[in-house]
Amino acid sequence: MNVWLNGHILPLEKAHISPLDRGFLFGDGIYEVVRFFDRTGMAMDAHMQRLERSLQLTQIKGFNARELPALCEQLLQAENLRDACVYLQITRGAAAMRAHLPPDNIRPTVFAMAHAYGALDTLTTAAPISLSIQPDLRWHRCDIKSTSLMGSILPMLDGRAHHADEAILIRDGFVSEGSSSNIFVVRGNKVATAPINTDPSILHGTMRTLAIDAAKQLGFDVSIRPIEESELATADEIWVSSSGRVLASCVSLNGKVFSTGKPAKMACAVINCMRLAVENLLVKTP
Repeated sequence: MNVWLNGHILPLEKAHISPLDRGFLFGDGIYEVVRFFDRTGMAMDAHMQRLERSLQLTQIKGFNARELPALCEQLLQAENLRDACVYLQITRGAAAMRAHLPPDNIRPTVFAMAHAYGALDTLTTAAPISLSIQPDLRWHRCDIKSTSLMGSILPMLDGRAHHADEAILIRDGFVSEGSSSNIFVVRGNKVATAPINTDPSILHGTMRTLAIDAAKQLGFDVSIRPIEESELATADEIWVSSSGRVLASCVSLNGKVFSTGKPAKMACAVINCMRLAVENLLVKTP
């Protein structure tokens, strides 16, 4: 396996990072995950915009978010991958000693790796996913795609008691997001997802935006509004969107079968619409 580290592609076993790197010591870093189909990045512009936002909000300097497509392309070529996910991580870098306040001249550590993922023709149906409902105890800057993910990992660990793959996080009686995703609740023809610019904020999900566009294109009534926890139990469908999954459909909630126990009809229609959008993009890409 080849990886990208600070401008070089090299075998994973030769990629070394200092134990003084602030990503290791403090979780002081950000990341992005981009899904590729036939070497074309899904929502690449949105990923670059979100990466630039995370860099600005964390004041991490020394990397241009516009370099993301070229970096990914070099890595995919090195790994001979066409359908894949690329993980990019940028930490503030390594200083001479451990201190909470970093020096002004610190250089970031840039790391990326790629893994094979399913081709576009695998997106014919929404994947089944089991969910649990957990309290949202994370910090208030969830709009930053930070590598400090303990607050997301703990509710997922708690959800193992229900054999859950993901957790729906609840703050003050309302759905905020998933532990590594955005959440949609469907009842009848109405689709709702939580607003991103709240206090505290949630992640500006790239697949969330594409799912909203697809649902509108299909004629569903889409609203961006606060979602009460009580709406989960009475929902016809619950969707989970993320870069890796694209769009998944809840089949189990808190250890009990949800709805029919199979990927739901509207979720499958939306992911098919998203797939067609990507197919059109691939046709236009030289």
